[in-house]
Amino acid sequence: MDLGPVEIVTLTLPDAGLDTPVLGVLSSLVSGGTVRIVDAVLARRDVGGGLELAEVADVDGLDELVELVDHIEGLLADEDVAELTAGLAPGRAALVLALENTWVRPLLAAVRDSGGEVLGEVAVADVVVQEIARTVPDEEEN
Repeated sequence: MDLGPVEIVTLTLPDAGLDTPVLGVLSSLVSGGTVRIVDAVLARRDVGGGLELAEVADVDGLDELVELVDHIEGLLADEDVAELTAGLAPGRAALVLALENTWVRPLLAAVRDSGGEVLGEVAVADVVVQEIARTVPDEEEN
């Protein structure tokens, strides 16, 4: 199986759950070939602090999301999800998505086919990028 880099994204959900705009964006990303959702787990922290984990296919009301998941066994282990959701507040839920960056697959294949190699890949977390963007002066302002 040809597989590109996989990024794990953990998103807290609003009280209303997974709403239509979020599902719409995920659907567009999948149908447009930007990403492939290769695993998805819902994590819920109860008011006592306990953590409940479930594959999205086992959760009622997430049928639209389940249709988008092209599952690969073993990508999201319970221990990893527990670590990723350690900061989840009691009474809240989070969605942990394993997203294959399918958009980069042709580039990586071309590099390998030409005799090159991929030396490394790094993902910078959104919160870090946003902080940098707030602290770096906008070049148009100078």
